[in-house]
Amino acid sequence: MLAEEKLMISLISGLATGMGGVLAAVAGKAGVRVIPALLGLSSGIGFTVVFFDLLPQSFKSGSWQTALGGMLAGLAFGKAARMAFPHLSVSGPGGPGVFISGRRGCNVLRTGYLFALGVAMHNLPEGLSIGAGLETGKDIGLLLAAAIGFHNIPEGMALCGILAMGGVRPIQAMAIPAGAGLMLPLGTMLAGLWMEAIPGTLSFILALGAGTLLYIIMMELIPESLRMQPTLARAGIAAGALLSLIMSAGFQLAI
Repeated sequence: MLAEEKLMISLISGLATGMGGVLAAVAGKAGVRVIPALLGLSSGIGFTVVFFDLLPQSFKSGSWQTALGGMLAGLAFGKAARMAFPHLSVSGPGGPGVFISGRRGCNVLRTGYLFALGVAMHNLPEGLSIGAGLETGKDIGLLLAAAIGFHNIPEGMALCGILAMGGVRPIQAMAIPAGAGLMLPLGTMLAGLWMEAIPGTLSFILALGAGTLLYIIMMELIPESLRMQPTLARAGIAAGALLSLIMSAGFQLAI
């Protein structure tokens, strides 16, 4: 696959963050209703890709020690990012809605900017995982891009909302999520450069992406979607897993 194609796939997934910002600006609170389904859909696709594609490919591409090390590094990165930056929350004491959790005591605008940085930092290793997935096969890369894109939309909605609450102008409130999403294609580019500079690291990068995604899915996406609307969340998770398996089977038949 050409580098331009890889970059375009990752760019579309990253721009989903900007799409979430536009949706928040246009739909307002009505757009919040789709969040549990989107988070569930992302979780279902991501969970399937982690255990049916990324980890098996990681073990196949290198030793189990390398795969385990990458997995642990990914889990550690996900936890560090969650502790260091505000993160998405879609339910709270006041009922369903979009909230930013973490960094108590910060004013609204500062929390919004910190959350933007957190979204960007999450997108970088996710871009690495897409890049690694595309190196092993277009089907894995596309599935990863879809899973990450679906959960980027609620992040963009939350980021736009918190920035608007902090007094940021609407255009800027929509532009900042789009800018944070550009870290995704940057991560994909870095994955390609990494593997060119240090051959034989595909196994580690695949496991790193798997660990990061698994942490986000288990600690953020599934719990938050279930707290907001359990029925819609479960339907989204099931639909995501089914969609992932159908797409994977379709890609295999097309080869």
